Amino acid sequence: TPVEDFELLYKINEKGFEPIQLDEIVDLKTAGIEGFKAKPYRKLKIKVDDKQYEVEECFMTPLEIMEVAGINPDRFYLKEIRKGNVEVSYKDDVEHKIAITKTSCFVSCEREEIKCVIVNAREKAWSNEKISFDDVVKLAYGEVSTNPNVIYTINYKRGVPSKPEGSMVKGEVIYVKNKMIFNVTQTNRS
Repeated sequence: TPVEDFELLYKINEKGFEPIQLDEIVDLKTAGIEGFKAKPYRKLKIKVDDKQYEVEECFMTPLEIMEVAGINPDRFYLKEIRKGNVEVSYKDDVEHKIAITKTSCFVSCEREEIKCVIVNAREKAWSNEKISFDDVVKLAYGEVSTNPNVIYTINYKRGVPSKPEGSMVKGEVIYVKNKMIFNVTQTNRS
Protein backbone atom coordinates (compact mmCIF):
# COMPACT_ATOMS: atom_id res chain seq x y z
CA THR A 1 0.00 0.00 0.00
CA PRO A 2 1.53 3.36 -1.03
CA VAL A 3 2.38 5.79 1.77
CA GLU A 4 0.22 8.44 0.06
CA ASP A 5 -2.88 6.39 0.98
CA PHE A 6 -2.35 7.20 4.66
CA GLU A 7 -2.76 10.20 6.89
CA LEU A 8 -0.20 10.66 9.67
CA LEU A 9 -1.51 11.88 13.03
CA TYR A 10 0.18 12.69 16.30
CA LYS A 11 -1.34 12.78 19.75
CA ILE A 12 -0.84 15.80 21.96
CA ASN A 13 -1.93 15.31 25.57
CA GLU A 14 -5.73 15.32 25.95
CA LYS A 15 -6.37 17.18 22.67
CA GLY A 16 -6.55 13.97 20.70
CA PHE A 17 -4.91 13.33 17.35
CA GLU A 18 -3.87 16.11 14.96
CA PRO A 19 -2.78 15.60 11.33
CA ILE A 20 0.76 16.32 10.17
CA GLN A 21 2.26 16.29 6.68
CA LEU A 22 4.23 13.21 5.63
CA ASP A 23 7.31 15.39 4.99
CA GLU A 24 6.82 17.57 8.09
CA ILE A 25 9.59 17.47 10.70
CA VAL A 26 8.38 17.04 14.28
CA ASP A 27 10.59 17.73 17.29
CA LEU A 28 10.02 14.71 19.55
CA LYS A 29 11.24 16.75 22.52
CA THR A 30 8.13 18.95 22.30
CA ALA A 31 6.16 18.71 25.54
CA GLY A 32 2.93 16.77 25.32
CA ILE A 33 3.59 14.58 22.27
CA GLU A 34 2.41 11.12 23.27
CA GLY A 35 2.52 9.13 20.06
CA PHE A 36 1.89 8.79 16.34
CA LYS A 37 -0.76 6.97 14.35
CA ALA A 38 -1.14 6.22 10.65
CA LYS A 39 -4.71 6.05 9.36
CA PRO A 40 -5.84 5.19 5.84
CA TYR A 41 -7.70 7.93 3.96
CA ARG A 42 -10.11 5.33 2.68
CA LYS A 43 -11.48 2.43 4.67
CA LEU A 44 -9.60 -0.82 4.22
CA LYS A 45 -11.47 -3.99 3.34
CA ILE A 46 -10.50 -7.16 5.15
CA LYS A 47 -11.89 -10.66 4.85
CA VAL A 48 -12.90 -12.73 7.86
CA ASP A 49 -14.38 -16.17 7.14
CA ASP A 50 -14.92 -15.17 3.47
CA LYS A 51 -17.00 -12.09 4.43
CA GLN A 52 -15.76 -8.56 3.72
CA TYR A 53 -15.61 -5.89 6.42
CA GLU A 54 -14.52 -2.26 6.19
CA VAL A 55 -12.09 -1.01 8.84
CA GLU A 56 -10.49 2.37 9.44
CA GLU A 57 -7.40 1.22 11.33
CA CYS A 58 -4.15 0.06 9.74
CA PHE A 59 -3.15 -1.85 12.90
CA MET A 60 -5.65 -4.03 14.76
CA THR A 61 -5.51 -6.80 17.36
CA PRO A 62 -7.20 -10.18 16.81
CA LEU A 63 -9.74 -9.15 19.50
CA GLU A 64 -10.61 -5.98 17.54
CA ILE A 65 -10.93 -7.92 14.28
CA MET A 66 -13.20 -10.53 15.90
CA GLU A 67 -15.33 -7.72 17.37
CA VAL A 68 -15.80 -6.21 13.88
CA ALA A 69 -16.80 -9.65 12.53
CA GLY A 70 -19.08 -10.48 15.49
CA ILE A 71 -16.99 -13.48 16.59
CA ASN A 72 -16.88 -14.59 20.23
CA PRO A 73 -13.16 -14.54 21.25
CA ASP A 74 -13.86 -16.92 24.13
CA ARG A 75 -14.94 -19.67 21.71
CA PHE A 76 -12.75 -18.85 18.68
CA TYR A 77 -9.31 -17.56 17.75
CA LEU A 78 -8.00 -16.06 14.51
CA LYS A 79 -5.59 -17.26 11.87
CA GLU A 80 -4.26 -14.89 9.24
CA ILE A 81 -3.84 -16.31 5.74
CA ARG A 82 -0.88 -14.58 4.09
CA LYS A 83 0.54 -14.80 0.56
CA GLY A 84 1.43 -18.33 -0.46
CA ASN A 85 -1.23 -19.74 1.92
CA VAL A 86 1.04 -19.16 4.92
CA GLU A 87 -1.05 -19.41 8.12
CA VAL A 88 -0.23 -17.29 11.17
CA SER A 89 -2.12 -18.27 14.33
CA TYR A 90 -3.07 -15.74 17.00
CA LYS A 91 -4.47 -18.40 19.35
CA ASP A 92 -2.29 -17.37 22.28
CA ASP A 93 -1.71 -13.72 21.35
CA VAL A 94 -5.06 -11.91 21.16
CA GLU A 95 -3.40 -8.51 21.82
CA HIS A 96 -0.85 -8.78 18.95
CA LYS A 97 -0.87 -5.73 16.65
CA ILE A 98 -1.49 -6.89 13.07
CA ALA A 99 -0.68 -4.63 10.11
CA ILE A 100 -3.89 -4.40 8.07
CA THR A 101 -3.61 -4.25 4.29
CA LYS A 102 -6.18 -4.39 1.51
CA THR A 103 -5.34 -8.09 1.10
CA SER A 104 -5.71 -9.03 4.80
CA CYS A 105 -7.57 -12.32 5.13
CA PHE A 106 -8.50 -14.13 8.35
CA VAL A 107 -10.32 -17.29 9.38
CA SER A 108 -11.83 -18.05 12.77
CA CYS A 109 -10.97 -21.38 14.38
CA GLU A 110 -12.85 -23.06 17.19
CA ARG A 111 -10.91 -23.32 20.41
CA GLU A 112 -10.06 -26.70 21.90
CA GLU A 113 -13.03 -28.92 22.76
CA ILE A 114 -13.98 -28.82 26.44
CA LYS A 115 -13.55 -32.24 28.05
CA CYS A 116 -12.86 -31.44 31.68
CA VAL A 117 -12.20 -28.75 34.27
CA ILE A 118 -9.91 -29.02 37.27
CA VAL A 119 -11.65 -28.37 40.60
CA ASN A 120 -9.57 -28.37 43.79
CA ALA A 121 -6.72 -30.17 41.94
CA ARG A 122 -9.02 -32.96 40.65
CA GLU A 123 -10.08 -33.44 37.03
CA LYS A 124 -13.87 -33.35 36.63
CA ALA A 125 -15.71 -34.24 33.42
CA TRP A 126 -17.31 -31.15 31.85
CA SER A 127 -18.34 -30.51 28.24
CA ASN A 128 -20.52 -27.37 28.34
CA GLU A 129 -19.14 -24.05 27.13
CA LYS A 130 -20.42 -22.30 30.29
CA ILE A 131 -20.38 -23.14 33.99
CA SER A 132 -22.31 -21.61 36.90
CA PHE A 133 -21.20 -20.85 40.44
CA ASP A 134 -23.43 -23.68 41.73
CA ASP A 135 -22.05 -26.11 39.10
CA VAL A 136 -18.50 -25.51 40.36
CA VAL A 137 -19.56 -25.98 44.01
CA LYS A 138 -21.33 -29.26 43.11
CA LEU A 139 -18.21 -30.50 41.32
CA ALA A 140 -16.15 -29.67 44.43
CA TYR A 141 -18.49 -30.83 47.22
CA GLY A 142 -21.23 -32.89 45.55
CA GLU A 143 -24.00 -30.44 46.53
CA VAL A 144 -24.60 -26.82 47.52
CA SER A 145 -25.28 -26.50 51.24
CA THR A 146 -28.61 -24.93 52.23
CA ASN A 147 -27.14 -23.86 55.58
CA PRO A 148 -27.14 -20.01 55.57
CA ASN A 149 -23.87 -20.02 57.57
CA VAL A 150 -21.97 -21.85 54.81
CA ILE A 151 -20.17 -19.59 52.32
CA TYR A 152 -18.35 -20.68 49.17
CA THR A 153 -15.46 -18.84 47.56
CA ILE A 154 -14.42 -19.65 43.98
CA ASN A 155 -11.25 -18.45 42.25
CA TYR A 156 -10.19 -19.58 38.79
CA LYS A 157 -7.25 -19.37 36.41
CA ARG A 158 -6.35 -20.59 32.90
CA GLY A 159 -9.71 -19.23 31.76
CA VAL A 160 -10.90 -17.85 28.44
CA PRO A 161 -8.93 -15.00 26.76
CA SER A 162 -11.39 -12.27 27.79
CA LYS A 163 -10.99 -13.18 31.48
CA PRO A 164 -8.14 -15.65 32.07
CA GLU A 165 -8.38 -15.42 35.86
CA GLY A 166 -10.73 -14.11 38.51
CA SER A 167 -13.35 -15.08 41.06
CA MET A 168 -17.01 -16.05 40.83
CA VAL A 169 -19.97 -14.87 42.88
CA LYS A 170 -23.24 -16.68 43.62
CA GLY A 171 -25.47 -16.71 40.53
CA GLU A 172 -22.64 -16.01 38.09
CA VAL A 173 -22.18 -18.01 34.87
CA ILE A 174 -18.92 -17.84 32.89
CA TYR A 175 -17.39 -19.34 29.74
CA VAL A 176 -14.92 -22.17 30.35
CA LYS A 177 -12.09 -23.75 28.44
CA ASN A 178 -10.60 -27.21 28.64
CA LYS A 179 -8.63 -27.86 31.85
CA MET A 180 -9.59 -24.50 33.36
CA ILE A 181 -8.61 -24.50 37.04
CA PHE A 182 -11.08 -23.73 39.86
CA ASN A 183 -10.24 -23.46 43.56
CA VAL A 184 -13.31 -23.73 45.80
CA THR A 185 -13.32 -23.18 49.56
CA GLN A 186 -16.19 -23.74 51.95
CA THR A 187 -16.41 -21.64 55.12
CA ASN A 188 -18.85 -22.10 58.01
CA ARG A 189 -19.56 -18.77 59.76
CA SER A 190 -21.07 -20.33 62.89
